[in-house]
Amino acid sequence: MTFHLTGWRQILQTLVGAVFPSFVYTTEEEKRFMHPMFKFSERMYRKFAYFHVQSVLPDSYGYGMVDSPVGLIGWIGSRFVLWSTNGYDTVLEMWREGVQNFGIENICSNLAIFWTQKNALSSMRIYHEFYWNDKELFSNLTIPNVPVAISNFPNEIIHLTKFASWTTFKNIKQFNYHTHGGHFSHIDNTEAVVGDLTSFIQKLQ
Repeated sequence: MTFHLTGWRQILQTLVGAVFPSFVYTTEEEKRFMHPMFKFSERMYRKFAYFHVQSVLPDSYGYGMVDSPVGLIGWIGSRFVLWSTNGYDTVLEMWREGVQNFGIENICSNLAIFWTQKNALSSMRIYHEFYWNDKELFSNLTIPNVPVAISNFPNEIIHLTKFASWTTFKNIKQFNYHTHGGHFSHIDNTEAVVGDLTSFIQKLQ
């Protein structure tokens, strides 16, 4: 996922694209990822609440996760589901696909690492430190020379257009779209991630 503090040009482009997608998006894939806008907004509403909670109240939730394995499963376990599916009519359907995408062994292994190391609280505190202390670092961030590869997965939390990406990264060598996968794409679409990394390295040789 590309992180960029959205400026006025990106906001204007997104608003225009909501009404006239053909004026803004250069490919059908880009249009499919960003339009219609109400689905993009719904995805943000469903999947981005964690960022607000962890940046404002990390200790309140963090102590619950290091004190109770049930609390840990309820919070972090749900992230695997929400960030690997595109939403369903029922919560049960969404959970079933999330578990199917990752495999119960992968989910349990990740939860075991968090539980045995007791690092859920410190992991949440990173969001708080960034939100209140470091976010200005990204205000006008431009990376002109470093080669960059961007992979887009349909169930990711945030999608940015090529226009938004080029405002930060001036040397994009590769920009790919994929048909499935989400925030943890290295798990639920390993083949695509490995393929993108391989082709990117080959472009640099």
